[in-house]
Amino acid sequence: MTRASSVRTCLSLAGLILFAAVLVPYVPVLASPISQGAPPRPVVDIFSPLAASLAAPPTRAAGVIQAVQTLTDDYLLHLPLVLTPSDDQPSIPADRQAALDLYLQEYLSYTATPINWTGSHSTCDPGATDPAFRAGVLRRINYYRAVAGVPAGITFSDVSNLKAQAAALIMSANNALDHTPPTTWLCYSDLGAEGAGSANLAGGAYGWNAISLYMKDPGANNSFIGHRRWILYPQTQHMGTGDIPYTSGYMAANALVVFDEHMWEPRPPTREEFVAWPPPGYVPYPVVYPRWSFSFPGADFTDVAISMSRAGSALPVSLSPVVDGFGENTLVWIPMELSDGADWPKPAADTTYTVNIHNVLVDGQPRSFTYEVIVFDPEY
Repeated sequence: MTRASSVRTCLSLAGLILFAAVLVPYVPVLASPISQGAPPRPVVDIFSPLAASLAAPPTRAAGVIQAVQTLTDDYLLHLPLVLTPSDDQPSIPADRQAALDLYLQEYLSYTATPINWTGSHSTCDPGATDPAFRAGVLRRINYYRAVAGVPAGITFSDVSNLKAQAAALIMSANNALDHTPPTTWLCYSDLGAEGAGSANLAGGAYGWNAISLYMKDPGANNSFIGHRRWILYPQTQHMGTGDIPYTSGYMAANALVVFDEHMWEPRPPTREEFVAWPPPGYVPYPVVYPRWSFSFPGADFTDVAISMSRAGSALPVSLSPVVDGFGENTLVWIPMELSDGADWPKPAADTTYTVNIHNVLVDGQPRSFTYEVIVFDPEY
């Protein structure tokens, strides 16, 4: 058993505490399409670290947000976070074949679609991307949400896409990320700045590769997996994507606007009471990441105890400090002494992992949860 301690990381400005985060490789790279689910590891040069930035919540003046930035071996990470706080029930793979079919159809089938970006760094034109390309990005988002058991009917709004595209251009043009980009930055626009304040940001990756990068959430300062929590936030119905491919001298970039008008609404029905990644049931190993997570709205994980086993044998578990404020309250751990940036080991056969979580306080009462994740190789 491992016990969690509650830790809050915050940045204070004029009495306002802001939460945020973004995921990004640290320098310009050309990222190839994902073929087996793991985002590419670009070769990057190192830029000077970006200063932590602030972003205001989109609708409530009383809401507070913070910016967190991390340099990993390959990526700089940034992500939006709100401290407070459609609805079609997702279809769930009932068995291994259904899980495999969903992976092949909704995760892999579109990864050769070209971006066909129409913009320009030299004229600061955000341009647009091919509708089929954007559809692929959307399918990647809804794949993760469907497998996780949250409403998987996300749509892109035209307004959010415009904000995101302008934000992605700013990040790419400056080879850097910032939720509040200064007006002196190349290709700065008010529209792009607005988008940056409400988006996950990725540099060195774009399109569906960036979505998978957000879900993996590697890096020492991303132990709270804030990017993943926003992608799987049950209330969200609308997002927006902005994507810039690598161009000589300019890094690839993605901005994913994750705040919409539904974020403060009541929580819709989900398959389980909780939202876990990887979730209960059959999950292809390329989308299983070192950081496992368990989210429950309003839960107190201060004194939680967690254990994990494989084929009846206990596994070592490293529990991350609890950080609230990014989507739903979430517990995060890494099993088997993996590094946070590693790929999940390819299983020789379908492998069942049992997760036991105890002493989760829900409405002041202790609760326990047990579920099984069956990790499989989609190639056989």
